[in-house]
Amino acid sequence: GMGELLTCFAFSLSQVLKPHSVCLSISDGSLLPILACYLGAEQVFTLESSTVSHSLMEKIFKANHLQDQIKIIEKHPESIISSDLGGKKVSLLIGEPFFSTSLLPWHNLYFWYARSAVASHLTSDVTVFPQSASLHMMIVEFKDLWRIRSPCGTCEGFDVRIMDEMIKNSLDFRESREAEPHPLWEYPCKSLSDPLEVLTFDFRETVQECPIGKEGTVSLLRTGKTHGAVFWMEYNLTSSLSVSTGLVKVSGEKGYCQWTPHCKQAVYFFSTVSAPETGADCPSAVAYAINFNPKTGDVMMDFNLLS
Repeated sequence: GMGELLTCFAFSLSQVLKPHSVCLSISDGSLLPILACYLGAEQVFTLESSTVSHSLMEKIFKANHLQDQIKIIEKHPESIISSDLGGKKVSLLIGEPFFSTSLLPWHNLYFWYARSAVASHLTSDVTVFPQSASLHMMIVEFKDLWRIRSPCGTCEGFDVRIMDEMIKNSLDFRESREAEPHPLWEYPCKSLSDPLEVLTFDFRETVQECPIGKEGTVSLLRTGKTHGAVFWMEYNLTSSLSVSTGLVKVSGEKGYCQWTPHCKQAVYFFSTVSAPETGADCPSAVAYAINFNPKTGDVMMDFNLLS
């Protein structure tokens, strides 16, 4: 749970924080600035772009007698000027990208954009924490979730095909082949493929302009209804410690999945869920193409079931 995440965070932060660190924290309402103070940072700045989190954090810092050590900057990253930081350069940049209330896992890449926006205020040997992230994918069968997508035909003597058509049309219209956020710890599912790392994002570098993409095929290890692909992020806090906002483990022969609670993952439903006749009967693999567009921050995806 969250307690474990914080412990993990504190431990790995203690490994990268040097005694004379000038620290900048990017994440609204985070307790990381306090953690950085307790671990011995010389000066801590925290960006609170919302007024609500500003006044709340002010109270928390005062209660902990840290108001002199932590300076709140109520600005967006791109508006920061040198005097906000007292003319200092930042040697440790920290963020909690996975505690944000973002909808889809890759919305948390805001941290990467923020890091790029403050690049001129960082020392040449700055430590960025977390240092990188990766997007992971797995093909699954849902126990119940697929009902959202499944036409219901004849229900207790009523012909609800008109409703089906409406749902299917609204799906085709709404789908536009995009992923949707769902908290998977609430929905039982089983894995049909191994988990796969599809994209990596290096926060030590600024955001690049070129799209990042990957294409390939993933083999299906178990038979089941290929309802869709699920996506989650993993964050490498340091080079040796990472935390997942998705899959915790796959257990047993049946492949039942355990997910990180209180996080949403992304689910991409295959079109065969709403139109079973279009798919391979029993696919043996799934071809995928995943692309991240840095200009928009969107991840586009395309899949083909292979028999």
